[in-house]
Amino acid sequence: MLVTRQMKHLFRRQSVNSTLSTNKDTECVTGDSRRGISGTSEEIRIPVPYGHIAGKAWGDPKGKPILGLHGWLDNAATHDHLVPLLPEGYRLVCLDQPGHGLSSHYPNGMHYKVSDAFTFLRSVLDHLKWDKTIIMGHSMGGGIGLWYSAMFPEQVEKLICIDLISFGSMALNKHVNAARKSVLETMKVQAKMESPIVPSYSFEDACGRAFMASNLINGLGSITKESVETLMSRGLIRTPDGSGYTWSADLRLRIPTAFNMVQEITEEFGSRVECPHLLIKATEASKYMTDDSYDKILKVFMDANPHFQYSELPGGHHLHLNTPELVAPIISKFLETDFSEAVKV
Repeated sequence: MLVTRQMKHLFRRQSVNSTLSTNKDTECVTGDSRRGISGTSEEIRIPVPYGHIAGKAWGDPKGKPILGLHGWLDNAATHDHLVPLLPEGYRLVCLDQPGHGLSSHYPNGMHYKVSDAFTFLRSVLDHLKWDKTIIMGHSMGGGIGLWYSAMFPEQVEKLICIDLISFGSMALNKHVNAARKSVLETMKVQAKMESPIVPSYSFEDACGRAFMASNLINGLGSITKESVETLMSRGLIRTPDGSGYTWSADLRLRIPTAFNMVQEITEEFGSRVECPHLLIKATEASKYMTDDSYDKILKVFMDANPHFQYSELPGGHHLHLNTPELVAPIISKFLETDFSEAVKV
């Protein structure tokens, strides 16, 4: 209860001047237009068999491509605060991953799994006709980008991971219980979806709930009110009766994965990344794995990739949203570096 009261107090103290409007076509909440790499963002839709992938794009369509990926239960607004601070000459496309933001949910009876992300990523690159791209991902998005870079090195020019070194491993003796928990949770969620109850909140109340949930999951101070409101521009949709807002993310995203990985798998994928690789770590955030596992993966990166760069910055898990002025210069320098001219040591 103490932590909850602290977070409520912190949320009330933080303020941000934002003008909200309703987009009737998508029934979503949108904030003021933000200046981007080149101009304001534009909404995009990519067709998929079960509906569409939603996203937003900035910059010259002929610019060097960057694909932006977000973390678990976040959305394409994750890079909104960084975009105005990045250099010109790029085309940045940020996507709502399946079931997140304004993207379509899976059909009834289907469930999300980690491997879907790589098929999704390949499909998007094919649709955009991008033979090669820079990937910039936060949290889960960084993990997806890392593993995709290992699988398809010919498609990734550079990799930027923000506050996630890789998908974490699990001790072998915990795998069976984790799989059991996943199946049981799947049944619970499936029952809820058969008799759905749509919660309805005011925008401020929904943001407050998201603020508290994120700080409980990622640590007190991991996200600011302004950052929450930015994410909720795509994380909330109007309720069917128009009386309030409800969550846009698919409830099935909360089901834990049934099958996990061991340390050797994580290290093997890490050793296969060939492109220049930047990892930015928030010093006040969790490593989402043991210190020993983290240090081993870090050593793999350093040993296997002469163009791996590691930077620690003060802040919590959403530091790229909270303090983009600290994160953007490091990313910008990395983007502008010609690694073909770098001398291998």
